[in-house]
Amino acid sequence: MKILLLGFNVQSGIYPLGLAYLKGYALQYYPDADIQIKEFSFGNRFRYETNKTVELQALSYIILQKPEIVALSCYIWSGETAQNFARAIKKINPEIKVILGGVEVDDNSLSEFVDFAIYGEGEIAFKEVLDYYAGKRALEDIHNVMYFSHGKMIKNSQIIIDNLDEIPFPYKFHHEEHDVVRVETTRGCLFNCNFCHYAKPALRNFSVDYVSNNLKYLFENYTFLNLTFLDANFNTKRERMFEILDIVKKYAPKNLSVHIELRPELVDEDMVKKLDSYPFKISAELGFQSSDPDVLKKSNRPTNLEKVRDTLVLLDNSSLKYKVDLMYGLPGDTFFKFLNSCKFILENAKRQGKLVAHHFMPLSNTEFSSVDRFIPNNSSMVIKTDTQDAIDFYFTKLLVDLVNGEEILRKK
Repeated sequence: MKILLLGFNVQSGIYPLGLAYLKGYALQYYPDADIQIKEFSFGNRFRYETNKTVELQALSYIILQKPEIVALSCYIWSGETAQNFARAIKKINPEIKVILGGVEVDDNSLSEFVDFAIYGEGEIAFKEVLDYYAGKRALEDIHNVMYFSHGKMIKNSQIIIDNLDEIPFPYKFHHEEHDVVRVETTRGCLFNCNFCHYAKPALRNFSVDYVSNNLKYLFENYTFLNLTFLDANFNTKRERMFEILDIVKKYAPKNLSVHIELRPELVDEDMVKKLDSYPFKISAELGFQSSDPDVLKKSNRPTNLEKVRDTLVLLDNSSLKYKVDLMYGLPGDTFFKFLNSCKFILENAKRQGKLVAHHFMPLSNTEFSSVDRFIPNNSSMVIKTDTQDAIDFYFTKLLVDLVNGEEILRKK
C-alpha cells in the first residue's frame, strides 16, 4: 500500500507534526506500508505569473509517486486548497483514494472527489480507514469519518485516544531538519473560548516520562535552535510545566529559544523568577484579545484584568521576552472598545513596544464559525459582525499600523 500524506504551508522550515503523527501511528499496524510525507510551501502566492507553480509542482509529484491513497491536511491556510486538490487528483486518476483531515474539516469538506473526511483527532481514524481498504473493517466501524453512501452524507461516531502515550513520537518517523521544532505535551484545554479550537478534544496529558524520553531523542537526533511547545496555557499545571522545562535544561544548547503560551491570570512572582532562571531563552505568548467585559463575555473568555496587570508588571521586571495578543473584530467589539484594549496594552505591557493585533478569523468548527466571513465555508477574516463592518476593520488596521510606526520612529 503506497500512501502520500500531503500538506501545504504558508512558510517552509516548519516540521509537519500532524502528518508525522498519522504516519507513526499507522506504521504500528502496517509496518510494511509505504507512507511518504511531502509538504509544499506557498511562499508569495501573488506573483506576476498567473500559473500556480506550487499546485503544478504538487500535482506532478503525485503523478510521479503513483500513490494508492492521498491524504491532505486542512488548516486555516490550506483547507480550500485541499478541496481543490481533491478535485484535481480525481481528474488525474479517479482510482486514487482521497482523504481530507485536520481542524478545518466539517460537513462542507465532503464532495464527490473526497472518499473520506476525517473530523476530530486523526490517528485512530486514519488507521481504521487503512483497515477498511485492507478488507479488515466495515465502513460503519470507522470512527471520526464522514463519507457519502448512496448519495447521503454519513457521519460515523467519534473517538479520542484516552492514553496519549499510545501515540508514537512523530519525530521518529519523519527525520528531516527544520528551523522550528514543535512539541505537544497535552491535547485540549481547560478553557473553552468561542473563537478557539483548543478545547474541542478533552484535556489529556502525555506522561512526563513519555515527554522526557522523547525530548532526549529529539535533542540527540536533531539540530535546532527553536523549540515551541504547542500546549494551550502551558502553565495550567505549574509543577508539570517546570518538570518539562527542567528536562529541556538537561539536553538543550544554551542558545536554544523556547516558546510557550501562558494564561496570564495563572502567573505569579515565583513562576516568573523560575522561568527567568533557565539558561536558555524563553519567550511567552499571552492570549489577551480584549479588555472589554462584554466582548470577553460573548467570547466565553473569563479574564481578570487586575491579575493581568500584575502579570505584566512581573514580566516587565524580568528578562523574559513576551507578547500580548489582541484581536479586533470579535462579536460585540467596536472601534472605540478596541481603542480601550490598545490603551490597556500600551499602558501595561511596557516592554512589548508595539501592538500585536490580529484581524479576527472565525474558525470552522467553533462557536463563532457562523459569523460573516470572507469565505463562507472556510476559516477566513470576518467581514461583518453585529457591531462592525469592513470599514471599521480597515480603520482599525490603519490605527494599529500607525501606532506601531510611531513606536518605531520614537525608538529611532
